[in-house]
Amino acid sequence: MNYSGKLLIASPSLTDPNFRRTVVFLVQDNDDDGVIGLILNHISNSPIREIWKPVFHQDCATDSLLHFGGPVFTSLTALHTNEKFNDLEVISGVYFTSVQKDLKQLVKDENYDFRFFVGNAGWSKGQLLREISEGIWYLAEATRELVFSETPELWRSLIESIGQDILSEMLHTDKFPDDPTVN
Repeated sequence: MNYSGKLLIASPSLTDPNFRRTVVFLVQDNDDDGVIGLILNHISNSPIREIWKPVFHQDCATDSLLHFGGPVFTSLTALHTNEKFNDLEVISGVYFTSVQKDLKQLVKDENYDFRFFVGNAGWSKGQLLREISEGIWYLAEATRELVFSETPELWRSLIESIGQDILSEMLHTDKFPDDPTVN
């Protein structure tokens, strides 16, 4: 199975401080190298502009906050909706880039959604499949709206939705009559 474009939702039992209550957007799945993702709901208190000048040697006007993509240190990367800089289209209308010249352009145009990340999350070949089968992660379809969600409780809303789906499947609630007095 290719995990690119999927969401990983941390199980409530996952206690690793790097991933506790996280939602990870999987951006790349390579059979040889494993899977790379970005944590969507670990947002710093620092605006991008605080790190921008030392890295790119130019000013940055955006007030957007920097995201922590995961515990693996990497250069600055971005998820965005600007088709002009489509290094890698992860899902329809959502692109990933780490190309410096593209990042410099993305930050200038706030007509598009973008998130800048420091770090990423990674799994070696077979590791993610093993963790999913152990119940450490739940898998869900990603949408553009979820990737760029401003919801502070993204993890909670997704885990509640998954819980309802699991419960409904276990109880076969699709077979319950609309009117319980008919029962």
